[in-house]
Amino acid sequence: MQGKIAKAMVLAAGYGTRLRPLTERLPKPLVPVAGKPMIQYALDQLKTYGVREVIVNVSHHKEQMAAYLARYPGLTIRLSEEVEPLETGGGLKHALPLLGSEPFFYVNSDIIWFDTGESALDRLTRYWDDATMDFLLLVQPRAQAIGYEQGEDHLFVHRHNTFEWDDHQAPYILASVGIVHPRVLAQAPDGKFSVKLLWRQALSRNRLACLPHRGPWFQTGTLQDIQTAELHLAKLNPASQTGNLPSG
Repeated sequence: MQGKIAKAMVLAAGYGTRLRPLTERLPKPLVPVAGKPMIQYALDQLKTYGVREVIVNVSHHKEQMAAYLARYPGLTIRLSEEVEPLETGGGLKHALPLLGSEPFFYVNSDIIWFDTGESALDRLTRYWDDATMDFLLLVQPRAQAIGYEQGEDHLFVHRHNTFEWDDHQAPYILASVGIVHPRVLAQAPDGKFSVKLLWRQALSRNRLACLPHRGPWFQTGTLQDIQTAELHLAKLNPASQTGNLPSG
């Protein structure tokens, strides 16, 4: 990959049903984790990398989301409004007019990650090959995935499509961060659908690749997940890490 990736999309439109009652009055991405809204961790990582523009899809409590994003400094943030949440794939397709024609990062707003050494976003950029890939997905060793419970990751992460595969670290889970080429959205259906549909299509064409993350990773989809993440975050020593560790 030559040069930096200029755009990103943060998926933030869901109802956050597993975080009720908090999400009855607050959009899930603004639920605090260790003192700041969970979405801020992703925005901070994207800003540190050098992304110039971030698209955020909004629906549930969208006025609160819009107000928060308008105050976030250092990024151009544009909203992709959904009348009702369109799920991961539908949200990406709906935002296509804002995403342009070049590869972009996508990040789920309910995950937090930090880097040991070279940043995950820089590593993804370095491994990206526009000619052979439609997706390059960050993955995390299952044993080090705080908050992950279960999923269909075994369908997408294999030795043959994963750079830096390590048998001692496997199995891996999908880390909800990656690079997408918008060409996969052109023929995607409208309305609600999971991005897994697009992953399956790319995998069948050998155009889905994976890259293991190096560093802590947390999923914050439930109250228990948040509590667990906060316990681990409290133990992280900034002096021992070279990545972008939390502040405040």
